[in-house]
Amino acid sequence: MSGEDRSFSGREIAAFATFSVLAVLLGVGAYQIGYHRISGHQAGGASMAATQGAAPINGQTLFASNCAGCHGATGGGGVGPNLKTAAGWALPDFGEAVLHGNAPGGRKLSAVMPHFAQQGLDGEPPTDKQIKAIHDYLAGVK
Repeated sequence: MSGEDRSFSGREIAAFATFSVLAVLLGVGAYQIGYHRISGHQAGGASMAATQGAAPINGQTLFASNCAGCHGATGGGGVGPNLKTAAGWALPDFGEAVLHGNAPGGRKLSAVMPHFAQQGLDGEPPTDKQIKAIHDYLAGVK
């Protein structure tokens, strides 16, 4: 029998078909398992969602992303003034300066100082906890 005249036996065709079906089922099953793990869905329509508490507020991170561009990495000054004096202000005075541009004693801060009450911190409205975290960070910088 030459190589060109060879045909597959019924047993070989059945084995190939069985292998193909098993391969497809294995691939579909693996895909669904991966999909459910990534998306959080479970079979039967139930879903799981990871629960996380609110991330802790980090004053250094807030300062770096909102203030350091003008006041320097540690508040030592740059385009904006040194903040060592502001770090010693009472928290309500510090908040008034950051949120509305009003320094203690009624003095207005420079027009280039953002009013974070309007602008927000990192795209979100500022919170008292964020202002306190920034104030605490500056007070701790040596």
